[in-house]
Amino acid sequence: MIYLYPIWLFFTAFFFYFSYVNWRQSAEGLRPFIIRDSGSDGEVSAGLESANTEFARQFNLYLASLNKHNRARHRTAAIGYFVAGLTSLFSMFMLLIA
Repeated sequence: MIYLYPIWLFFTAFFFYFSYVNWRQSAEGLRPFIIRDSGSDGEVSAGLESANTEFARQFNLYLASLNKHNRARHRTAAIGYFVAGLTSLFSMFMLLIA
């Protein structure tokens, strides 16, 4: 049974790596939406400009909500992978002791 420890070591490294990747991804978010000037010479009506501003505000609120939920999901996955890595490491040590 001692020949199985490399398999547990592989699973330990695999789970710790995915834990690290998900933790790093939890720090990344979607950038806020910015309406850029199209550079046209024509006047933009005040109604259209206020509609664009309101759209950008609402869309940025949506992106902030999405970022919050994605951060929580990635951190939960990272913690789960970390626990799985610890379990694999513990199993490897139990195999070596037995």
